[in-house]
Amino acid sequence: MEKTFKQTTGKTSAVARPIQSIDIINKLVSVLFTYKRSVMYKDIATVVKLHPATVSQGLSASRDLGLTKLAGRKGLYVLTKEGEEYARLITAGKEGDAKLLLRKIIESNPLWTDIIVFLKATRGQARDPLDLVLDIERKLGKKWAPGMRNRLRASYVSILNYVGLIQKEGNKIISLAEATPEEVPSKPTPMAPPAKHTPLTSEDFARLQTEDFSFEIRKDIEVLDFAKEQFLAWIEYLRKKLVEKDYSV
Repeated sequence: MEKTFKQTTGKTSAVARPIQSIDIINKLVSVLFTYKRSVMYKDIATVVKLHPATVSQGLSASRDLGLTKLAGRKGLYVLTKEGEEYARLITAGKEGDAKLLLRKIIESNPLWTDIIVFLKATRGQARDPLDLVLDIERKLGKKWAPGMRNRLRASYVSILNYVGLIQKEGNKIISLAEATPEEVPSKPTPMAPPAKHTPLTSEDFARLQTEDFSFEIRKDIEVLDFAKEQFLAWIEYLRKKLVEKDYSV
């Protein structure tokens, strides 16, 4: 699968484009871990009893993740140093540690940079994962068929959900990726805190109402702190407008 472009095009030069799920990837790296040498994908297919095309795609996805690399020729694979440690954890039943390690690998892997950028820009929003696919498609200057888009969509969701960079909400995804301190603006534009995506009832809200105003807010410390700041700013804005109006009369 072609991954690179000429630098003169001005487009993204490389991006991860896995088309197999994390379950397939984990199965393949676990088998590779049992070998002390490089292995052809067809030999692995025999062991895991999967179609060779599926195994080839899964190993290509594992390359995108930085877990495997080609060993001299096409179709011949070996685990990377990070892949060995990841496979060690998987085969030892340490899935929690494996997930943390894979997340660190992804966040430091240049092939995933544009994907992480998208997730940080949409943190807390419920988005169609197809939006991520289309964003990458545009950056690469590609015109993918619906089938390719759907396969990438499923794979991105599988991998990113596994490592905790997103959570699934029905057919939507919610990014959990956090910006680094360097990426946070010194004077950020006020915005709502990440929405809670669990069903809410009237008991989750507090209400203050008089003849002059009505105010309702969810019972959550972060929401209260945020609302206090925003409400005071709004009151000051209205007061200023009324004062200006009185003086203009």
